[in-house]
Amino acid sequence: MNAMEKESGTAPRGVDPADLETALGPGVIVLRQKEEIGAADARALELLGCEDVAGLEARWADLRSRLQGLGLWQNGSRRIFFEDEAGSRRLVFDLRPETGVLLVQDAGLGEALRTDLRQSALIRSLTQITPAVAHDLRAPINAMVFNIEILKETIASGKGQEPGGKERQLRYVNVLREELHRLHREMEIFIAHISPRGDRNEILDVRELLQELCVLLTGPARKQQVQIHVDVPETATLVEGNRYQLRQALLHLSLAILNDLPREGGLELRMEPGKGRVLVRIAGTAAGTEPAPGFDLRFSPDGAQAQLWVARAILAAQGGEAREVSGATHAYEVELMVAENKE
Repeated sequence: MNAMEKESGTAPRGVDPADLETALGPGVIVLRQKEEIGAADARALELLGCEDVAGLEARWADLRSRLQGLGLWQNGSRRIFFEDEAGSRRLVFDLRPETGVLLVQDAGLGEALRTDLRQSALIRSLTQITPAVAHDLRAPINAMVFNIEILKETIASGKGQEPGGKERQLRYVNVLREELHRLHREMEIFIAHISPRGDRNEILDVRELLQELCVLLTGPARKQQVQIHVDVPETATLVEGNRYQLRQALLHLSLAILNDLPREGGLELRMEPGKGRVLVRIAGTAAGTEPAPGFDLRFSPDGAQAQLWVARAILAAQGGEAREVSGATHAYEVELMVAENKE
């Protein structure tokens, strides 16, 4: 009996929750000739619901027959999706015939990781902009407090009865209404980017996404002394997609550019409708900036740097595409299909 058999023969069922690398990795089964069990590690036993190698051997004949029926041993290495007998877990079997190794993995792991990466990427992006957004939200609140105090003073002193007094009071009321409207709009846009209430497919106007993004990034851009320019057509351009996720994708791409812009630079949000598609360009207008970062996924002790990877994945799931633009400026292009062309 080799080291793997000794180790797995008494393996407890289940994986230590603290051992994240083991939980994320595949289980390993080593096959002898004629596809018999040679050894299996603890992760493979846990995924297959077996206490030890002997338990796996006892059910192997039936399991092998089902995998053969699904074509696992045909035409070399193949990946097979397999549902266990209880129907509670879908597994992926990946055969490596050159080494006699059969890998077993939870089929739901990939989707779970993608969901977690979307959530962590959103938190990272929101963390970057929240201080500046909060500062901007205080401005209408302060203006309302100031005008309420003045209005209270004019009412208490009876100045409203003087010539022109009522007109002055109405001006204070109008300022309150305007500032309240501003506060409500900015709060609604911020909440829309963090709340999944729009997490469904619908027909939406791309112009609204860009205009909301401009409002959201106004505070962070002002703090960085960067101007935002929005160029959208006068008529609606409709696409079918998930508003909540598209907001995230555009936010991630915009921040990747905004964070690298020099002072007095500019962030351009431009929309160009075309035949059957709409092109959104997110670009820095300052020459000489670094090339746009790629979409690769990076890992570090501080966490996954996944914002751009997530943005591209979201857009691909929506039937769109995100790509880097080469040239003197730092830019991305987003292409989406218009709703009329979707079947």
